[in-house]
Amino acid sequence: MTAMEFRYLTESDAEDASVFVHDMWVDTYAPIVKGGRQHAEEIFDDWVGPKKIVNDMSRGHFFAYLVDEGKIIGLISAGKEVDNLEISKIYVLPEYRGNGIGRQALEFLLGKGRELGCRKAYLEVNHANTAAIGFYEKHGFKAVGKNVYEHSYTLVMAVELRPP
Repeated sequence: MTAMEFRYLTESDAEDASVFVHDMWVDTYAPIVKGGRQHAEEIFDDWVGPKKIVNDMSRGHFFAYLVDEGKIIGLISAGKEVDNLEISKIYVLPEYRGNGIGRQALEFLLGKGRELGCRKAYLEVNHANTAAIGFYEKHGFKAVGKNVYEHSYTLVMAVELRPP
């Protein structure tokens, strides 16, 4: 792998970004949400549909493709919420996982949080997504709460970016 590029998206990219993550998102969440694949399909737009992406962008969140040798291999998103960085998406194509790409993406996001003067970075992760939870714990995140949804619940995890 050469140096990964982070290619920022605009609102006009929202549809393509949603299509890009669809299968990987549904494949990840189908086994861990109530109602399985059908329910994962039903809630997809609420989490990563084009309208959700545009809405997040209008709130100041940025989206970027992860690009390796010209190929889009992932999608990330985050934005400043008060004094904290809210990391909302880190998606990497399955065939590229385990090669440090998620780490590079997370480091990029945490660096952006520091540039923005954020105190902490936080994110939500499905409580049953043990691979993601382990990844975030390995990088210093700790569970600080949970959010309950109709289909499941998420852990809220956070890491300090600078002293209070």
